[in-house]
Amino acid sequence: MPKHTILLPLVTSLLFAGSFIAGKYTTADLGPLTTSLLRYIVALVFLMSLAIAKRFSLTIGLPDLGKLVLLGLFGTVGYHYFFFSALRHTEVANTAIINALSPIITALMAALLLKERLSSRNYWGVAIAVVGALVLLTKGQMQNLLKFNMNLGDGLMLFAVISWAIYALLVKRLSEKYSGFCLFFYATLFGVVMLIGLAFTENWTWYINSISMASFWSLIYMGAVASGVGYLLYTLSIGKIGPTRTSSFVYSLVPIFVAVLALLLFDEPITAVMMISVAGILLGLRLMMSPRASPET
Repeated sequence: MPKHTILLPLVTSLLFAGSFIAGKYTTADLGPLTTSLLRYIVALVFLMSLAIAKRFSLTIGLPDLGKLVLLGLFGTVGYHYFFFSALRHTEVANTAIINALSPIITALMAALLLKERLSSRNYWGVAIAVVGALVLLTKGQMQNLLKFNMNLGDGLMLFAVISWAIYALLVKRLSEKYSGFCLFFYATLFGVVMLIGLAFTENWTWYINSISMASFWSLIYMGAVASGVGYLLYTLSIGKIGPTRTSSFVYSLVPIFVAVLALLLFDEPITAVMMISVAGILLGLRLMMSPRASPET
């Protein structure tokens, strides 16, 4: 793989990793719904500006309106509510490690719900990744499963991953008709509409008046850089090296980048349990993302 093509998923991974760090700062001041709302207001402004500048088509069919609303519900509201809630109760690196399960959970749900065929190698990948996740969730003590002794934040992040998997399956169906930009735009738009109402339960208008500068710049970063620039680089990477390699590359690197950044910024230690968990999930991801039919070009 040429070096210049590696830069796309590499930079994307670093930008995505930064959103985990920024989210940790923001959730110290704001509730999860308020954080999600403000992040995606920034993202929506960015996307609208880009759509006007590049003249992207945003035309949709009315029969698909309900599915686009569901994109906002699961991809914008559901995922980010659980993600930002998780950051209040667990280490930043834990959320990134569990998030690496996203393509694996998505593929497994596609096999169950959409009847997509998986090879035995893919199923081995699922099994190994699940074991890797369980090592993290139980802090290396598997007997904790019998006691249902699990960190609240880790459990919330699992719900975030499931929400994202549902979003990904919806995108997979709708991408036959619409561009990735169009789908992301409407997921953001409908997500913001829903969040405006939901965030009132956190009295979000009051919190805005007392927001810290760290949270303010974190929201700008998450909205414009991670959700905006990061998304575009991810899309460009798919065009250069394909969806399988891009997804595998990004989901493999993000937890590593996050762990290093969390160590430097929050003094969160990189433990042996975390390293074993990452190794298991990444090995499972590699097996899961291996081509099932024709090789990717």
